[in-house]
Formats: sequence, structure tokens, C-alpha cells
Amino acid sequence: MRKHISAMTCLLASLTLLVALAVVPALAGEKDEAVLKVDEASVVVQKMMGAEDKGVARDLLKKAKAVAIFPGVFKAGFIIGGQGGTGVILSRAKNGSWSGPAFYTMAGASVGLQIGASSTDFMLMIMTSNGLKGILKGHAKLGGDATVAAGPVGRSASGGSTFAGKDSDIYSYSMSAGAFAGVSLDGAGLEFDKARTNAFYGKAYTAEQILVAHKAPVPTSAKKLIGQLDKYDK
Repeated sequence: MRKHISAMTCLLASLTLLVALAVVPALAGEKDEAVLKVDEASVVVQKMMGAEDKGVARDLLKKAKAVAIFPGVFKAGFIIGGQGGTGVILSRAKNGSWSGPAFYTMAGASVGLQIGASSTDFMLMIMTSNGLKGILKGHAKLGGDATVAAGPVGRSASGGSTFAGKDSDIYSYSMSAGAFAGVSLDGAGLEFDKARTNAFYGKAYTAEQILVAHKAPVPTSAKKLIGQLDKYDK
């Protein structure tokens, strides 16, 4: 009887080890994908903010409560209402520093600029606390939980600007096949990507803990993206 129990114990231990060995590469792969998405977001910031008079208005970034970057959102995701793409949102702390990224998915909008393009990069300037709260609701829909308008293009949006949607909670921009423009994402859905966020940090954090309470330490792999935001936040 004791030999039978011992054999069963060894078998269970072996199965547990095999499961653990199978899980480790999967978790490592998820983290690598998350880190790659953050690196892609850094490139998007450089392209959109570095376009001088044809890029995102820099004074919007200086005043923004948070910023969302979605690299390579696929057109098909918008048309069929499925997952369009994954991106990151970073918020500004009271001392002016940026939080680490919280991962989000975007879907459910139709964007004319995407016609004929395989994918589109998006950048959203979240200007108000209401805009950030609307996104943090979970299954947030832009235009419903927070007002959104096409952002003004150029170095500055101040000085009596009269662009449409001047008092919106969020301003959005897109870049596709080299074409840059402010674009309305009214109706787009945003949802917190818990799995990818947990993989990136190696620990479970809520969107509120990252973007509001700023409790998540900023990983080294996010420093490049934050450096790009700091560069154009002058």
C-alpha cells in the first residue's frame, strides 16, 4: 500500500513539473510580445510627435492627463467588429512623470483613412480626468464614456484655436501608409487587456493601480517609450 502511494506521489510530482515547464515558455512568450508592443509604441510616438508642423500638436501632450498609443491596428478588426489591435495607455502623475503602460485593446470603429491600408497607427491625447475615467470603466466606448474628436495637426493647438471639438476629452490621430491626420474614433471600444498587462509586469495589476494610483513600478523595458514622451513634452 505504501509503495502504491509513493508511486502515485511521484507520478503527481512529475505531472506538476511537466505542467510548470510547459507554462514557463508560454509566460515568457507573452511577456516578450508585451515588450515588443511597448517598443512599437515608442516608434509611433517618434513618428507622430516628430513630424514637426505636420504632427501631433505638442502643447496637447504637455497638458494631457494620459496618452494612448495603438501601433498597427488592423483594418479588418474595425470592419467586422473584432479585436482591432493592442496598445498601451500611460498617465501622468502629479509630479509630471509618466506611469508604466497599461495594455488595452481597441475595436469596433470604422475609419475612412484605413481604406486600402493593411494597418494604421493611432495616438490618443487624453486631456481630462473625465476622459481617463471613461476609459477606466472597462468596456469603454469613445464618444459615449468620453467625448472624442479629431486632433489638430501642427506644432501648436493653442492661441485661440478654433478646430472642431476644441473642448473634447480626447483628441485622436492616425498614421497609415505615411499619411498623417487627426481622425475621429467616435464609437471605438477600449478594453483593459489584463492578461498582457500581467505578463508585462510579472504580477497582477489593475488599470486603476497603474494609471491612477501609480502603484506599479515602471519596468526598464518601458523607459524608452517614456523617454520619447519626455522628449516631446518640453
